[in-house]
Amino acid sequence: EVFDTVCFPQQHNDDSQGSIPLVRPDGVPPLTMDTIPGDPNMLQRLIVTRNGESLAMGYGQVPVSAYSDGEHLVAIVGRGGTIPCKAGVADLVAACRGPLSDHPDRSNWKSADGLRCSTTVGECVPAPNGIPTACDLATGGGCNASLGESCLPTANGLCVDPSSSQNDGTPGSERFTEGNEMELAIEDPSRRGHYESLATLRTNKFINTTARTVKRFAFHPASGSGRRAAASDYEPGTGALLVWGRPHFSGEQGRQAQIYLLVHKLPIKRARNGRWVFRPFFYAGTARNGSPRWSRKQANAKPLALDGVAGGSPFEEQPLVNQFTASWVGGTIDKWVMLYGGDIGDYLLADPAHDRPGEGPGSVRIRFASDPWGPWSPPKPHLLQGSPTEVGSPLGPGGVLFHPLCVDQPGAPCMRSDDVRPVDFFFGCTPVGKTFDRGFFYGANIIDAYTQSDVGNGMDIYWNISTWNPYGVLFLKTNLQP
Repeated sequence: EVFDTVCFPQQHNDDSQGSIPLVRPDGVPPLTMDTIPGDPNMLQRLIVTRNGESLAMGYGQVPVSAYSDGEHLVAIVGRGGTIPCKAGVADLVAACRGPLSDHPDRSNWKSADGLRCSTTVGECVPAPNGIPTACDLATGGGCNASLGESCLPTANGLCVDPSSSQNDGTPGSERFTEGNEMELAIEDPSRRGHYESLATLRTNKFINTTARTVKRFAFHPASGSGRRAAASDYEPGTGALLVWGRPHFSGEQGRQAQIYLLVHKLPIKRARNGRWVFRPFFYAGTARNGSPRWSRKQANAKPLALDGVAGGSPFEEQPLVNQFTASWVGGTIDKWVMLYGGDIGDYLLADPAHDRPGEGPGSVRIRFASDPWGPWSPPKPHLLQGSPTEVGSPLGPGGVLFHPLCVDQPGAPCMRSDDVRPVDFFFGCTPVGKTFDRGFFYGANIIDAYTQSDVGNGMDIYWNISTWNPYGVLFLKTNLQP
């Protein structure tokens, strides 16, 4: 099947899923895609229902993370779009609290907590790719005039999160704090690819997420800073769910895509009325003794320290954070490991000349922490994309990424542009894009089940990374030493 959902009318469902072995084989793990029963040549599209309604899962509406509670497979699905304020409610906070008339939330949790109504942001019309997009009414920022888009006010305003790290204190940053709906959806064990929503998390802080489950989690470690409580066991298990989140996948022009954390005991249970009870705790800062604080209110969520200092700065030095992954590596390492970053096309950036600062622009970066709330160590470049003139680098001759300036060398040909992948280029999707749409890395993902001791004193982690052009996935190994 070939689907081009950028250039042609949107499909209601365009995502698929597959599986790899839990035991790492020699070489690249084989991938088995789910197909429609009775037709092995037709992919099973992911279907997410909420209150009996099949939700739109088209372009830009994707599963961003997943976990197992030992019984259910749960996907965390990004829906994109905006959240309209309630009609006839004068209080700006109340207008974004609780079930909304057009998005009934039947979970037992006030998922809009932390959002407030704003009438200074509107929506782009027509909606890009069919997904409502927030814009700045004063300047029209966020809409593409060359595509005929205009920034128009909504009937009652939109829900935003003023405490988000995307808020840099300027009016123009408010559109980046718009609330999104994130579905936590359980797969039907009898029908692969069919999911039922258990909760709708309305948020800005957890749009870009990664999830892990652990054996045991102590919310109030008695040991204080830098040491986890004896009651906690961070090895993979089904005692608690950890979800790290960022607001968006980038932080341009002074905005920040900092990291937040929520924790939920497992399994998530049903109340007597049959509704799922989703009531996580949010990391709310660090006490004087270094222990974490927790709150039921998303409005109290605080970003994690990213400078290696307990209670330190949450400043994220990389504007292009992209997707990220966190995994517990035991053995001689005994640390959480985070991989994140990569690159994105210039035509999707507001200021491409200044959005790749620091060492190794476009590289995947690595951080470490003793506890899931940190403090996380300062980032170090881990997988560099290199240069089109550097033989053996990913962008250069003999590499794995396409670059139009690469020149073949003896025994080291340049990677060719992918002739099959759709060009993610919003000006008519002309084929000329394939001649300049360079490759880059994004979407790092550590495969927990493959982590193992090496032959010496270290640990090996296995992970995959997506490549933009050619459009594919690489399988990699990193050796960590204590």
